[in-house]
Amino acid sequence: MNSTIRDDLPDAELRPRVIEITKQLEAAARELEGFGSTLSHDLRAPLRSIEGFSRLLLEAPYTAQLDATGRDYVQRIHRASLRLGQMMEDLLQLVRLARSGVRRERLDLSAIAGEIVERLKAAAPQRQVDVRIEPGIAVEGDANLLRLVMEQLLDNAWKFSAKTEQASIAFGRVVDEGVPALCVRDNGAGFEQKYADKLFRAFQRLHSEREFEGGGMGLAKAQRALLAQGGRIWARAERGAGAAVYFTLPGLTSPGSA
Repeated sequence: MNSTIRDDLPDAELRPRVIEITKQLEAAARELEGFGSTLSHDLRAPLRSIEGFSRLLLEAPYTAQLDATGRDYVQRIHRASLRLGQMMEDLLQLVRLARSGVRRERLDLSAIAGEIVERLKAAAPQRQVDVRIEPGIAVEGDANLLRLVMEQLLDNAWKFSAKTEQASIAFGRVVDEGVPALCVRDNGAGFEQKYADKLFRAFQRLHSEREFEGGGMGLAKAQRALLAQGGRIWARAERGAGAAVYFTLPGLTSPGSA
């Protein structure tokens, strides 16, 4: 679907194109709605059966009737069903983000980041991570969508720095190639820069599940949440030397600006 609108067209030509593009977007939203309904109702029932019966086979008295290989097979089926269930939930959330309305308000992203970091620390008290959050970062945006963005970015930074001896995470305002942006940076596993665009596609991973768990949906959801607010997101990294994920929103100013 070509949705490019030239700003040099006269109103008489521009209005029909805007109407046509709006109709196309509405049709796409209806298709997503139908997909979400199918995913939610038609596919969940058989998946629940696979998960439930495989779980029962792992319990007494059935598990005693299986040899080690049989138990391994059933465990694999059960784990796969749980993972597929999580993938379906992630897809549903992506569909909801695509059709969610946006409510703009003044938000303290520094405070939101602090709350998320406290949650991460409470879940892994054994980890020692140097976390630095620039105070007083205020933006205009949707509270739920921006919390989702911050959760995905900080969760990723926390996860991918887990194998770093002296892990560090930072959140603050920056200017990247002349663009005022916000940035979550870590000194963790990083990735090869040539694959950066894959990060924002659903179910795309740059690390194996053996290295780091996850379904590959976090940044896709963050991107969708930012696009809904007129923002964008991009990343820079080097394998073994950490990653920086940048995002911007309408009205965001450079550090130090009034």
